[in-house]
Amino acid sequence: MDALDSNSSKARINNISLGPFERRVLPWMAVRLPEWVIPDHLTGLGLAATLIIGAAYWLTNFNSNWLWVVNAGLVLHWWADSLDGTLARVRHIERERYGLFVDHFSDAISTFVICFAMGLSNFMEMNLALLLIIAYFSMTILVYLVTIARGVFKISFVGFGPTEVRLAIIISNIIVWWFNNPTFNILGKRFTLFSLLALGAALVLFSLFLSFGVIEGRKLYKLDPPKFRQPTKSGDQ
Repeated sequence: MDALDSNSSKARINNISLGPFERRVLPWMAVRLPEWVIPDHLTGLGLAATLIIGAAYWLTNFNSNWLWVVNAGLVLHWWADSLDGTLARVRHIERERYGLFVDHFSDAISTFVICFAMGLSNFMEMNLALLLIIAYFSMTILVYLVTIARGVFKISFVGFGPTEVRLAIIISNIIVWWFNNPTFNILGKRFTLFSLLALGAALVLFSLFLSFGVIEGRKLYKLDPPKFRQPTKSGDQ
């Protein structure tokens, strides 16, 4: 999510844990890409990686080893999605409005397809997959609201951003594959390990949405304090 980097009117907050790694590696890779590769190619590759991830999650119904294809797709998605904006900046070919729209539109598609495909697998119930979609989109809405209201593009929360989310999914896939996705009975309801991980992630996202929503509201209250109409004198029209 780097489409707003070229917009000097907005402060960008991206204090992710893997930020130092990305700031060193991504420009290094960008300058070594062939001249015929353009940011749109990378955005398209990211969407193709999304389809690979979705198909591989569905194929886990037949063999859990497809989780490794999911992980490979997530790495490819990170590479393409993170590099498109970096390539535009390195070559000084930023397209501010177009880049903003295409980047976040493709992110929305990717989020829905990946989470929905989780629900199509035999690892997670669809209702929890949909809950995860709602939780992630809630955070996305918060990012957009802060950008519009305060001119701050904030894509990291407590050290977590899109890169860390992908890494968390990869680690979850490995754990589920290693332990063969065991089931647990909690309060009389059956949960798979993957479902518990998804439920925990959704609760964290909702908690961040509410807490940072309150924090941003307080900041805006100070920046835009209430205005009171001065009382008019008797007889004034």
